[in-house]
Amino acid sequence: MMKITKPPYLIKHLPNAIVGLTLLSLLGTLYCAYQWWQACQLNSAYQRQTIIQQLPALHESQKAYSIGYLQVRNKQPNAAIKSYLIAEASENPDIRARAKFALGNVYFDAAMHASEIAAGGAHQQAVAHIELAREAYKGALRIRPDLQPARFNLELLDRLSPEKRTQGWKAETDGVTLQPFKRNGTAMMRDNKRRGLP
Repeated sequence: MMKITKPPYLIKHLPNAIVGLTLLSLLGTLYCAYQWWQACQLNSAYQRQTIIQQLPALHESQKAYSIGYLQVRNKQPNAAIKSYLIAEASENPDIRARAKFALGNVYFDAAMHASEIAAGGAHQQAVAHIELAREAYKGALRIRPDLQPARFNLELLDRLSPEKRTQGWKAETDGVTLQPFKRNGTAMMRDNKRRGLP
């Protein structure tokens, strides 16, 4: 007579474990699909420039960041700077870091435009914007050291900027403040021995 043995514990509960894993996978898929749908809605609102009306539940700093994004897109850099400065006051470190990074991008673009002397740019203005962009990128990296775009832009900024600051700055100039009678001199960046570091 053959003796019937009980199946091992794991084999006995294997069907239940498979069903449980399947349900967890389904829930994870639904959550990811919901996140994707929200991202699509957000991108669509940015494209239509209706982000503020469609998302009234956003925190004030998130609204300011969104407004700044649209202002940059609409070529209103001065208004965007004000919006990003509001977003920098957020309690959320991720929003603060992104606002500083975006602010650095605005100053970076301004520096590149100001460096085109043939188009009416001024060396000193370019240098001032470069300093402001550098400080904004460093601020973003202090909050989020893993923010690779900020690290990349900081390194790029150091590579594109001139190596030394000479001529055109009077002794009392603080290195950033621009005064109208000083804008026509030539100015270049000092050597930065900590290239790429915040």
